[in-house]
Amino acid sequence: MGKRDDERRQVRIRRLQRHADRYDEARLALRQVLDEGRRRRSRFLVRRGLVRCAAAQEDAQSSGSSPASALITQKGWALHLYLIALFEAQTRSAPGTESRNTRPLYTTGEQRGWADLLPAVTATTNQTAGMRRQLTRALSQLAHHNLVELTGQPGLPNRYVGFRLRNEAGMAHHAWRPGYWTPGRYTIPAADDSELPDPLRPPAAKDGQVEALLLPASFYLQGWVHVLSAAEILTYLMLRDLETRYPESSKRGVFITEPNRLKWYGIRRDVYESHRQLAAYGLIELLPDPHRRTDGSILRRPGGGVYLQPLRFRTLPQGLEQSAIRTVITAIGSTW
Repeated sequence: MGKRDDERRQVRIRRLQRHADRYDEARLALRQVLDEGRRRRSRFLVRRGLVRCAAAQEDAQSSGSSPASALITQKGWALHLYLIALFEAQTRSAPGTESRNTRPLYTTGEQRGWADLLPAVTATTNQTAGMRRQLTRALSQLAHHNLVELTGQPGLPNRYVGFRLRNEAGMAHHAWRPGYWTPGRYTIPAADDSELPDPLRPPAAKDGQVEALLLPASFYLQGWVHVLSAAEILTYLMLRDLETRYPESSKRGVFITEPNRLKWYGIRRDVYESHRQLAAYGLIELLPDPHRRTDGSILRRPGGGVYLQPLRFRTLPQGLEQSAIRTVITAIGSTW
């Protein structure tokens, strides 16, 4: 680990420790949202279009980006907020319906506002102003990538009130796919929804498979949606997507080559390296390879014309049952 990486980890652990109460408040706010919702779910669905590029690129070096990978290049809470908005919508609405956002931006009476669903991690003296700024910045970033629709006019106080969710693929308008319309606005997915044949989808999508990956409620209720970095969330969702696409292979570990990682997901190597942190948190398992060290780095290359195999992973749903903030603080602290 280089000096710069060490400094980043120290900054992160100090931030988590300093704002531990605020992370816990946001986690409890999500619990309240679930308890108040009309639909008590143990699992939440995220359509795979959030993490997959819209179309495979011929040249991996000039690959595009998925909606999620586009968000991690920007600081802030945009990806976290979008996943939280999917959670909030699915606690209220039935599969196949369009969920209308009636939640206020800020707490009014007994109803939690959107700002309360994010930890108030701000260095500003005025904590309320900092919370509002981080919320509106995240919504602006999501609107830029067509993941939300802002109903108010630029410059007006109500610009962000009643924002509308758009589909996970970030399509600006309704789009015609062979045999069906894909709505531009977000609708609640069903667990058994299947994708239909579509030649425009990248090879990471397989005909007849479910269109959404599953996240246990503990991803939200134990605080992982807040505590994980955007890069860690994206890498975790990529592995869940691979397990969704290859359910049989997931038993012995899924893998992805570098060209396909760039083509299908738009995930750079530095983001992909966050698999090490995910393994340290107990959220994924890196399967042993005699030619690699326990962290996945190369120990020795096989001889006799045998190629070094890609890393293989399994996600560990039980890992999400741990307290996110305590687990991450402990894991980061042990690497110093």
